[in-house]
Amino acid sequence: MLGILGLMAFGLSHDFHFSRTDMRWSPETQTVQTTIRVFTDDLELALRNHHRLDEGMKIWLGDGQEWPSADTAILGWVSDLLTLDVNNEVLSWQWVGKEVELDVTYLYVESPPTQSTHWQITNRLFFPEFEDQVNEVYLQSRDSLGQAMERREMLNWDAPTLSWKPVPSDD
Repeated sequence: MLGILGLMAFGLSHDFHFSRTDMRWSPETQTVQTTIRVFTDDLELALRNHHRLDEGMKIWLGDGQEWPSADTAILGWVSDLLTLDVNNEVLSWQWVGKEVELDVTYLYVESPPTQSTHWQITNRLFFPEFEDQVNEVYLQSRDSLGQAMERREMLNWDAPTLSWKPVPSDD
């Protein structure tokens, strides 16, 4: 019983602040398809802060009474704090959707069609909320020879940006 209460308390409050962003370039659609995994309570706090909602405003992500503007608000938040510059052009995000699974929410966004030659990603999600925030970013693309390329980085306040140019390996 005590273990169950501990797990329930963990779901309500956590000691670390982490998100994971997976960005995959699709050769079929020529888009960067992105999944962002976040803690639901952190996302609700970030939306409240970002959009200056008063404390009494119920957001209730994933609930039958979810805030009607939640998807639009999430896209605005993502667009402001997660930037993707491909070949020196900052791309806009298009909303695909979300899935809320209790304490974890998956956000889905996609870029307009682009070539996958040089990426610069800045991920400042949750930086206004948490000084210890870490945003893992996983990138997947294809190099000029069609070989799968990937990279994983942990971004934080000191290093919120990464630059990546998929190049063939010398294997």
